[in-house]
Amino acid sequence: MTQKTFGYIRVSSKDQNESRQIANMTKEGIAERDLFIDKQSGKNFDRPSYITLKQMVRPGDTVVFDSITRMGRNMKDTLKEYDWFVDNGIKLRFIKEPMINTSEDQDDILKEAIQKIVLTLLTAFAEKEREDIRERQAEGIKGAKKAGKHLGRPKMSYDTLTKEQKNTLETNYPKWKSSEITGVQFAELLQLKKNTFYKIIKEYETKQKQQTLSMV
Repeated sequence: MTQKTFGYIRVSSKDQNESRQIANMTKEGIAERDLFIDKQSGKNFDRPSYITLKQMVRPGDTVVFDSITRMGRNMKDTLKEYDWFVDNGIKLRFIKEPMINTSEDQDDILKEAIQKIVLTLLTAFAEKEREDIRERQAEGIKGAKKAGKHLGRPKMSYDTLTKEQKNTLETNYPKWKSSEITGVQFAELLQLKKNTFYKIIKEYETKQKQQTLSMV
């Protein structure tokens, strides 16, 4: 049976770019069709592409990782996964940490012991780094809230509409009230989601009433 080499790539979120890892895999001679990519946290191994990779690999195959952190950031589980590949006769190669690469000769007890120590330290550092990142994020969020900063996407309101959207609203509001156009059509014209559309309509009607009262 022909032995194959696969590459596994992981970035922590959908916003992160995996292109650097793909470039590194290409340098290793791995075709893109043999790459498995997940955009998920490394806290556990419940990742679709990783699971598929484990189902596909066979004894004698090689799996390449850019770094041990790409395999995972949980020390206990990462050590368990590493052993799973070794126990199933699958070779592992880490571009940034070649000292923990597996080889055909796994019978050297001293070498294996040293490798295990290095692997344990690397996975411990990976988990600690993840904890530090989470702590910094939590502190940043706490600090932002304390400073009164709004986190996440800015809330939409009538005042945040563009000049063009306001013109569209004023032009089509009478048509909507007289049922010439539906609420769905009106929302599409304004490029707003349903809930936001009705919220802004309510604000607009309130402003119109206030303007009318001020003129009385």
